[in-house]
Amino acid sequence: MTNNTILLTIRTNIENASKAEKTLGEYILKNAQQVPNFSVADLSKKSGVSQATIVRFSKNLGLDGFKGLKVELARSSNDVDTGLYDEISPDDGVNELKDKLVLRIQHTLDTTSRGLDSKYLNQTVDSFEKANVILIYGLGASHLVAEDFTQKFSRIGKNVINTEDTHLLVSNLLTQQNKQVLFLISDSGETQETVTIAKLAKKNNVKVIGLTSNSHSHLAKISDISILTSNTVPRDQVRSAATTSLISQLYAVDLIYYLYLQRNYQSNVEKLKESHLLVEKYFSPKK
Repeated sequence: MTNNTILLTIRTNIENASKAEKTLGEYILKNAQQVPNFSVADLSKKSGVSQATIVRFSKNLGLDGFKGLKVELARSSNDVDTGLYDEISPDDGVNELKDKLVLRIQHTLDTTSRGLDSKYLNQTVDSFEKANVILIYGLGASHLVAEDFTQKFSRIGKNVINTEDTHLLVSNLLTQQNKQVLFLISDSGETQETVTIAKLAKKNNVKVIGLTSNSHSHLAKISDISILTSNTVPRDQVRSAATTSLISQLYAVDLIYYLYLQRNYQSNVEKLKESHLLVEKYFSPKK
């Protein structure tokens, strides 16, 4: 847990928490400056939840217990005063916006990095190595991530099919004779088109890799490999969530790309150099 992010983490975690933990989380957010001075018995009495719930809540935040929670809340006390962890508002000045976005981006990168499972990342790279074709799909902001993925992997010689046309994608999915893998990107994991494509792929024995922040989503459950990014901002705060989810996805794709690059490092670096030279030769302005 990095400094100044505990309040964001609590706000996010209570969305899917039990009733008792939600009650506790909401009490802590309203009384963040006072809680570091409480004993576990004090907090139990004031919030109306058991001491066991407090300990469990703290550990679910990745802390070693209530003492750890108090330390993090004390570190974040300045943010409570400034409202730095609050949602972006129309009254924020430029410096306030900068501080809020930096905090959210740092938090997103930290929680995403800690949450990405090395085993699943390596299994993803294994799948890409074995596949002749990578089919990739993302809708809306997730399509930007799919474009970034396509640009990266195409430059090192991978055959990537990327389109927002679901009919065309499904046609490729059902008719390709080459060994293929399907990489689907959806922050919510509930995008109708994405889930439908995942189901069709499974019926046709095509491996599905899902990139989502929602471990309980349909995409996560359907996928053979589920890569979970950070869900660091409550979904009702769509202005911040749109930014942080995109950053989280781009970070995960970058990490997968570099892991792939390492497997055959010298060969892949040569391909990158060749593609750069070709672009420079044919598309750079003539002197």
